[in-house]
Amino acid sequence: MEHFYRNMRKKHQILMVDKQPEGGKWNFDASNRKKWKGDTLIPQEINFDTNVEEVLSDIKKAGIKTIGEINPKYFEYPISRKQSLAQLTYFCEHLLVHFGDYQDAMHTDKIYLYHSRISFAMNSKIISPREVVETVLETYRKENNTIDISQVEGFIRQILGWREYMRGMYWMLMPDYKKENFLDNKNTLPAFFWTGKTKMNCLKNAIHNSLENGYAHHIQRLMITGNFALLTQIHPDQIDAWYLGIYVDAIEWVQLPNTRGMSQFADGGKIATKPYVSSGSYISKMGNYCDACAYKKTKKFGDDACPFNTLYWNFLDEKQEKLSSNFRMKMMYSVLNKMSSEDRSKIKEKANHIIENLDAY
Repeated sequence: MEHFYRNMRKKHQILMVDKQPEGGKWNFDASNRKKWKGDTLIPQEINFDTNVEEVLSDIKKAGIKTIGEINPKYFEYPISRKQSLAQLTYFCEHLLVHFGDYQDAMHTDKIYLYHSRISFAMNSKIISPREVVETVLETYRKENNTIDISQVEGFIRQILGWREYMRGMYWMLMPDYKKENFLDNKNTLPAFFWTGKTKMNCLKNAIHNSLENGYAHHIQRLMITGNFALLTQIHPDQIDAWYLGIYVDAIEWVQLPNTRGMSQFADGGKIATKPYVSSGSYISKMGNYCDACAYKKTKKFGDDACPFNTLYWNFLDEKQEKLSSNFRMKMMYSVLNKMSSEDRSKIKEKANHIIENLDAY
């Protein structure tokens, strides 16, 4: 993706000075990993309060089964071009200034943080990605602008880089791509993915946000729900169906390569260079979910140990034959292989109990 992104920058002359990247770097990702601690103001998100009672009535009459919640008098996402442009303008004027800093952050009190919420409008073709990028650049180029390039590049990378990369990969690899299951995962999605009723605070918050708002930002999708699904070795068909059904911006061409490829590594590395799995330490690093959790983020063993910790090491152990040759996994396998056989046995026993009793956790 990085090579693709650089080529797209050159081709469309986005954030370029002659043939070199503006700001001296192609990628400011290292500046886009701050934990939000309440030290910057997050403006109230823009809502359009659109009345969708007529649409919901049609859905009900058609006998379509639905999930989640909605206020029929106050639908909050843009559903017209006028509303979409207003959403984009609001983002540029109020949220772009800190988007890059906190794009990976997670917090129990803030659903949207500095995210644009423009993906639904783009994916349903109400507004074009080129128009979004150009509007962001116009904001950045304004006289007396105080927005740092790291905020702008971090946003443009998601659209010009990742979104376009996913679009190309989907059309190149389908339809066989939809059947990929490189890791041979076969387990069943736990019931709490439909209710949010779990003692794991990160999953409870991310799933409730998803069910109530049809929304979760990319790190919540990748490193909370997706990470947990991969660590518990859920069949990728079930993951695809859940993501496609839950999120307001989910259209298969963008959803499928993100979940089956990047999130679940079911393609064996066609999309991403390694599985995106982590223990509880990453979740704690990027948010405050661990603070009020029933489980201890630092523990691998015991009844109060964070399930992500146990499941992480068990996943590495179980998938070692398929993953140990991956150059980005070598360090973690070095750590795993130095563990005592007693500790590895404890991890496997506890992980198996978790996987067999998912809805008890």
